[in-house]
Amino acid sequence: MSESRWVPGLRFGPEFDPEQYELLEFHHRGGEAEVWRAVRTGHNGRKELVAAKIMLERDPSEVRRWLGRWDDVSHNAHRLGITDLVVPSFLLGPSPHRPGSAPTSGLLAYQISPWVDGVPLHTWAGANRAGPSAAAEVLARLCRIVDELHRKRWVHRDISPANVLVDAAGQVKLIDLTFLAPLDHTLTVAVFTPGHVPPEAEQVGGFPTTAKDLFAVGTLARALLLPDHGRLDHRLAVEQARAELLAAGYGEELADWACEPLARDPDRRPAPLGPWAARGRELLRAHRPRPRTTGLAVLPGSGGTPLVAAARADGGVLLAGAQGLPPGQGPEAVRELVCGRAGLRSELVLCAEDGTGTLWVGTTTGWWEAARGVTGLAGGVDATGELTVWTAAGGALQSFRWAPGRTLTGRELPDCPADRVLAAVEERPGAWLVLVEHRDRALWWRTGTAPVSFGPPGPLRAAALARTSAGPQAATLRTDGSVQLHTLGAAGRAPEVGDGEPAHALALAGHRGGPTLALAGEGGVRLRTATPARHPRWWRPTLRPATRVALAVGDDWRLCLAAVVEGELQCWQEDTAYRWQAVALPPQ
Repeated sequence: MSESRWVPGLRFGPEFDPEQYELLEFHHRGGEAEVWRAVRTGHNGRKELVAAKIMLERDPSEVRRWLGRWDDVSHNAHRLGITDLVVPSFLLGPSPHRPGSAPTSGLLAYQISPWVDGVPLHTWAGANRAGPSAAAEVLARLCRIVDELHRKRWVHRDISPANVLVDAAGQVKLIDLTFLAPLDHTLTVAVFTPGHVPPEAEQVGGFPTTAKDLFAVGTLARALLLPDHGRLDHRLAVEQARAELLAAGYGEELADWACEPLARDPDRRPAPLGPWAARGRELLRAHRPRPRTTGLAVLPGSGGTPLVAAARADGGVLLAGAQGLPPGQGPEAVRELVCGRAGLRSELVLCAEDGTGTLWVGTTTGWWEAARGVTGLAGGVDATGELTVWTAAGGALQSFRWAPGRTLTGRELPDCPADRVLAAVEERPGAWLVLVEHRDRALWWRTGTAPVSFGPPGPLRAAALARTSAGPQAATLRTDGSVQLHTLGAAGRAPEVGDGEPAHALALAGHRGGPTLALAGEGGVRLRTATPARHPRWWRPTLRPATRVALAVGDDWRLCLAAVVEGELQCWQEDTAYRWQAVALPPQ
């Protein structure tokens, strides 16, 4: 209750009945008000639950200004008569006070709305277990309300997850009509809700547009389909949302559909929304999502058993082949993992990017947050024994270095634009090669040089890097499941590998006669090896469907391979004769 200036049990009401309402539970505080669950006791003794929005401004002129705005909102919303648009009433009265005590002389403005037994849209999305089809129904109901509002030439202007309530049956209510406005009246105040407003900004003195509501509905579609993702950058909304949807296992047609309301050009946003929502309902009903890509890393084990680190299906990180995890509350909904043994004592350190775009570091002493707003993660222990990881934040490449007994240090490389980091490898001591994605182009960047574009344009699902005797090579996995093998800096078209079988994930290691490539897909795990004396050949350690794969090379040049196979961790390792053997991992 420390966030509120009041406590449950206090009373408020109009001046002629100042104890008509009782505060029950504080919900949240906005920029201009506090929102409480309250109960109204009528003159006949009947009780009614309400949502009470208490204006915090005490200046009399501000109170009257807000009261006048709410008066207009209530009158106009009642006149519109739109089902599922929650219409408030208002009152002016003394501040909340204890029953029987004399109210203060100062007056506050209160906005009173019927209590809706639902939760904000983002809360509902995070708890949704009925799948994308249920999310499509919620979206369609929201679009019906917005379309009806626009048809009557009014706009909400503040559509956000907190202002859309969803009940247990999936019914939708649109609330908080503070900034409701007709299309033909100039604006007296601009509204900016971070993550839910379009690139074009409202201007005081200008006219409102339906395009703002359309964009906000697009951000809510993303919230329904990607409930564990962080804030959307309105400057690169389509690029960010499309990459996130593809990485989460949604197909290109679905990703393109979901991004339509986020178009930079307001005229390209779908209007009305009903047909767009109906098309999305059919796409989502037919959608069979692939298991989400989750972080996976493998380290060769000094005692013969490799260490496998993976994101748990129920959240957090799982270690197989090692004792103990960092204590304390760690990351949830992990997307990418990097691990290594740093320092002279080979201390285990884990770096993880979670679903909210937070970078975590974990050691034997615990977990802590290193940065927020990151996308993509790659790296490893460098030649000095420090763990170096690369990520993208704020549209640029960033690096973080950690070693036992030292402070985590980070730096930004503004000369390398990056929307997401795909892969990284240390070529020689202190010199790194990093693959990034920027505006649907793959770039490679080398320490001290300018980034270079490679491969055809278009979003990537994943990529990997390896050092080889022929120079650095990269493998890229496109959204259609095709894989290409690139020699960076070489001219000509990169060949496709994988015999036409779509892949879900890939890993690459520079090894002996050439790069070793591992692919995971519906047909199992495939390993492509090459030696100087023979052409590349494929080996399949399992035919069961796999969703993630990782490769590592030990100090003795033996390879380790790990994969997520039908939700379980499996591991293989070369023996002293370079023959592959399955490794029994501890119970998971």
